Amino acid sequence: MNKNARPLVASTLRRNIITALLSIFTMAGQGQVKSSLDLCLRDEATGEWLIGLFDDYAVYDCEYWEYADIRKDKLVLTCGERRMDVRLKRKGQAVTNVYIDGAKHRTSVLTSRSLPDYLSKDETAWPSGIYAEEDSVTLRVCVRTTRTETEYVSFVNNLFNDKQIKELAKADAQGRLEVRMPVNGSAVMGIFNDSQHPLAHSFWQLLAVVGGDTLLLYIDDMNERTYLMGGRYARFNNELLGCDFHPDFVRTDELTIDSTIVQQRHYMALCQERMDSLYAARPNLSRRFRTYYQDDIQNQFARPMLLKCCWPSAGENQSELLQKTEAELNPLQWTRSELPLMCRYGFGTNIQYYVSALTDIKQTRLTDPSDFMMQLYQDGKVQLSDEELQKVKGFQTLRANYNGDVDLNDAFRSDIIPILGKPLITQYWDWEQSDTNVPLSISVLNALDIEEATREILKTQAFMKDIDGKSHVASPRVLELAHQEVRHPRLIQAIDNANQRIRVFLEESQRKRTVAAPKEGTPASLRVSEEELKEIIDGQALFERITAPFKGYVIYVDVWGTWCGPCRGQMENVPALKEALDGKPVVYLYFCNNSPEDAWRTFIAQKHLDTDNAVHYNLPREQESAIERYLEVSGFPTYRLVDTTGQLVPGAAPWPSNLSSVVAAIEQLLPR
Repeated sequence: MNKNARPLVASTLRRNIITALLSIFTMAGQGQVKSSLDLCLRDEATGEWLIGLFDDYAVYDCEYWEYADIRKDKLVLTCGERRMDVRLKRKGQAVTNVYIDGAKHRTSVLTSRSLPDYLSKDETAWPSGIYAEEDSVTLRVCVRTTRTETEYVSFVNNLFNDKQIKELAKADAQGRLEVRMPVNGSAVMGIFNDSQHPLAHSFWQLLAVVGGDTLLLYIDDMNERTYLMGGRYARFNNELLGCDFHPDFVRTDELTIDSTIVQQRHYMALCQERMDSLYAARPNLSRRFRTYYQDDIQNQFARPMLLKCCWPSAGENQSELLQKTEAELNPLQWTRSELPLMCRYGFGTNIQYYVSALTDIKQTRLTDPSDFMMQLYQDGKVQLSDEELQKVKGFQTLRANYNGDVDLNDAFRSDIIPILGKPLITQYWDWEQSDTNVPLSISVLNALDIEEATREILKTQAFMKDIDGKSHVASPRVLELAHQEVRHPRLIQAIDNANQRIRVFLEESQRKRTVAAPKEGTPASLRVSEEELKEIIDGQALFERITAPFKGYVIYVDVWGTWCGPCRGQMENVPALKEALDGKPVVYLYFCNNSPEDAWRTFIAQKHLDTDNAVHYNLPREQESAIERYLEVSGFPTYRLVDTTGQLVPGAAPWPSNLSSVVAAIEQLLPR
């Protein structure tokens, strides 16, 4: 080789190495490319949000896109294996056109709090009927906020039993999060986050969704802007995001029904005034929005009156309350709407109040439980010990000769409830109540002036409500009635599946009599045994001995009973709560009130409450009463919190159904 060529080769080699290294560094740093843009661009032809070009990433077609290359008004975006060219055309500083892979879009920059009104009318009606298959909806969220941590709770109601399905998701470092929720056809999906106060929210919104949808929501806390991209109901949702039409509520708890009616008439007049102003200012608001608006304010108008009908105050006549309420609501045809049932937010609750009030009025007096148990015993359906038989007979005598000298309710709680809670007796008693109440509820629903698909779903929910939460299979009469009344295959299948799940569980429980020992070192393994507690009768001393092993943990205390419907209902929310707090030092401590051992253990297993971070007690009556006095239990269920030092936190804790509030309250007690 020519000696003069050696420096040239070395120089070329160095250049190649440097070029290769620069190429590697460039490729490695592509994920860090920033746009220095803050643009939300609206497609003027459709009225929808077209594309968002933010500092760290872009959004288009409900997807997150990364920047692969940025030049002046020319961008290359990537999403997985996909690649997209974006070119901006400006007039002065305004972006007037956007070319996406060559396709031209006439645009304007979004700076308003919500999407401007659409340019044309839309008279599309809401869909009707019941969907044949279950599907899911995907919601992607972009958050721009000054908060260090951003958590959002999403929820949707289950079609079959109207129970809320909840998901808690945290935004990543770039303010992005994604949730997927199951839906059956059209429904409303809620999303909210917590402010510093556990019962307040800095963002709370309902969105209409349908199976197969993908939506992208942009929440800009710093500039108070919110836009939505994509989904079959994008227009409706953007209209909903931009129209704050409800006046402030006035509480009616302490008002009479007449005063409540006056107050609600005033509320309705304010809503009508706002509605007229809104339609005058935005004449192109869609038919779906107008229908939803009208239905929503009617539900808000109806709720306080129906609530009073469901739970009359002392001295109030339930029939008179209902007559006055119906006189207000029936002219509005409040039960009818074009909206699918699962989009009528709050209507299902109102119907439950209405049906409950009507069934209370129509039903005959229920059999006294002590008489019912005696009849079961005489018919040979159940066995009672001599002590139990004596208690039942003693209570019957006490009731027959009642003169006010003793507390009849206290005698009922101490002598009758424990016997009534025995699994077989509970089953017969629940069947007796179901066979009385469920046919009445179904007859009320059949008499309502509602669309047939709505009626079918409401009847399914009534049957599911009766089946769910019980520790035994449904009454044969109730199941027979369900097959007569519910005709849609998916709905009747849901009812049968719910009953079969209980049947399978009970059969497996019979085979699995042994209880697995908890894992060593878990809270459940640190449980103080009843033997160690048997001499302690002071409530505070007993509670502090039970909680002593859990220093360093936040303890969520649940005082409940197997006989308590609201207690059992709240247990449905516990899995979501435990998932939201997974990995954090939290112990779930349960004190069961006045419940038979078999029913207690069966319910714990059935509701999957026997986790490694759960500790259960079904203490003798004297000890349980002492703990309840110390915890200031005035009703069931009661929830309290204990901090990581073992100190009882003053005041009641939120219920599990208020997921975000419980999580916020517990996280405030955890070390930071």
